[in-house]
Amino acid sequence: MRLRAALFVVMFCLGAGAEEFTTVNSVVAAVRATFHKKGKDVELAASLYQAKLSECLQDRVIEILESEGASPQILGALQRLRDASHSLPPPSEPPPGMAPPPPPSSVEEHQIWRATRSQAVDYTQSLPDFLCLETVHRWRDLGGHENWQASPTVVANLSFVEHQEQYKLATVDGKPSSKSLLEVGGTISQGEFGTLLRVIFDPPSETDYRWDHWTMLRKRPTAVFFYRVPAAHHPNHLVLTGEGGKQVRADAGQRGYVYIDRETNRVTRIAEEAEDIPADFPVQRSSAVLDYDYFDIGGEPFLLPLRAEIRLDAGQQQSLNSVEFSNYRKFTSASSLTFGDTAPIKK
Repeated sequence: MRLRAALFVVMFCLGAGAEEFTTVNSVVAAVRATFHKKGKDVELAASLYQAKLSECLQDRVIEILESEGASPQILGALQRLRDASHSLPPPSEPPPGMAPPPPPSSVEEHQIWRATRSQAVDYTQSLPDFLCLETVHRWRDLGGHENWQASPTVVANLSFVEHQEQYKLATVDGKPSSKSLLEVGGTISQGEFGTLLRVIFDPPSETDYRWDHWTMLRKRPTAVFFYRVPAAHHPNHLVLTGEGGKQVRADAGQRGYVYIDRETNRVTRIAEEAEDIPADFPVQRSSAVLDYDYFDIGGEPFLLPLRAEIRLDAGQQQSLNSVEFSNYRKFTSASSLTFGDTAPIKK
């Protein structure tokens, strides 16, 4: 199962008259037709939520459409359509313009992984001291039917100094707050600035990996590898905070997909999911998608987290966080965080 979560949660009231799609090619053509038609993406997303394919919609097709400009609403509908069609046969021919390059040889496959590992293990050591904002849009579903209800949006000041990240809560739903992140409650994630990369690429993790597919990510050719880190190496630390601040913890294994830029051998996306979670732990599912992009800090480009999406399922209670990182700037002794936007560098 692929882990890509929708960037935004959109609920549609579907009526009669929705378009019918039976092939992947018909879906691709319809999505491409919306790129220059304002408002058509919402209409198409509603139709796609009702579609029933006769073929498997693969991740690579969705990733290429994302790179071409598919909206978050359409991506969410495509991901649900992908999950519903996963057991069907793939199309006999790839959609126009989506024929994949030949896979690398086994030698090339290992060369890509080793070149990426050499950069990923020392990733945090290559970063300067900086500040940024972390904005977390949150949703909850208490019934287990993906009937999502918005939770308070949290903004935190994040500092990365001497290779350590620290978080300080700034606002909750736009209002200043002196609480800690734990006191606010809800799903919290940390460690986006290097921890996940080390878990996957550090040799002691004994990561099992294999080639999966070529794709396009943000219009750049990208290699995708499947990976698995055994639970014996404790790659996934799960912490659940209950009433009164009481915490329960568990270690689990981890599997997922690593997206590697073909030209630079830099990791630009990680999609991961916990596995072998202890049966008596309240959380049954934990998954995340982390995207990286280039930002300017002190006049130099650095590859840094762009956004993340985290999902936790505990019984019938589900949570979904959409995290945005912005306003990156160099840390100095006189630094203070201000609210604003810093766009990624276009490459």
